[in-house]
Amino acid sequence: MTGKTGFCAALMAATLFCAHAPASAEGFISEMRIGVMDHDSSIFHNTYETTDPDINFEVRFASPEFLSWAFAPRPLIGGTVNTGDGTSFGYAGLGWTFDLTDAFFIDLTFGGAVHDGSTNGKTATSKDFGCRAQFHESASVGYRFDKSNAVMLSVEHMSNGSLCTRNEGLTNTGIRYAYTF
Repeated sequence: MTGKTGFCAALMAATLFCAHAPASAEGFISEMRIGVMDHDSSIFHNTYETTDPDINFEVRFASPEFLSWAFAPRPLIGGTVNTGDGTSFGYAGLGWTFDLTDAFFIDLTFGGAVHDGSTNGKTATSKDFGCRAQFHESASVGYRFDKSNAVMLSVEHMSNGSLCTRNEGLTNTGIRYAYTF
């Protein structure tokens, strides 16, 4: 578990560094999210990995002006850490939030991920992801309680899009809380 401990520590350090960066006072960080996910959710396919839950955290930054043409996505970094022996991963990308009403919204992300799972063979307790670098996407349906607090139902997926020989993806579902600054 030394590798997983280091991986988790690096993800947490990056998130904490960004959360305490001096630019955050100027609106550099726009939102922080945390949640609990059903690891390798059996809703979509047979589960091969642990049933231990995942902890997900994410930091969203203010959308830079040069991305306004693309519906102003917000850059993000995050991580999904399994609480047992399952695959954990860190990710970065862009996130789009679309308001349906004043309270309800949908959220979509796209980016890349790096994981600590197997890349050289499937076992009874792990998938074979084929390569270390993966694509990462997520979709959420959320409800805002006020300007700062929201809760959302989320699904996230990580796979290599058949860019590597093997492509066993990982799909997690769960609930997340968001705090908007």
